[in-house]
Amino acid sequence: MGADSLPADAIVQAETYYLPPTPRRGQPVQDWSQVPGAELVYRWVESKFGWRVPVPTESVPDDPGLYARIDDGRWVAECICGNAWIVSVRDPRFGCAHPQCRRVWVPLIVPDDIATAEAEALALDRRFWFHPDDPRNPAAPEPEPEEPQ
Repeated sequence: MGADSLPADAIVQAETYYLPPTPRRGQPVQDWSQVPGAELVYRWVESKFGWRVPVPTESVPDDPGLYARIDDGRWVAECICGNAWIVSVRDPRFGCAHPQCRRVWVPLIVPDDIATAEAEALALDRRFWFHPDDPRNPAAPEPEPEEPQ
């Protein structure tokens, strides 16, 4: 199932959440269609809150990345500063748009099969899903204790 043919109750991501503001009477609608998914949050916080946070131009070298998860029907990732943002699973980069953090790009770790992860989340009443390798996954098996030598 392609991204354009997802059901109406599909999981929200940056491209469907961070939308241009409604224009004032007589003003043209802003076109954000060419803005990459991971960068939409920066446009949105500027229009919604007036925060002028520059879009990162660099990446953190060798950063292990952050896991995307489905949280109450939205793809999110949580920054090390504690802020969480709705993310794009099609543009797997994460940068924090909070003006006091301004974290530069780190990899966003998404599932290999996004449609299956979304289907699993939609099948649950709570609509939550964690990547199996995410250390915060509450359903992750406990590591085997090491035997004393």
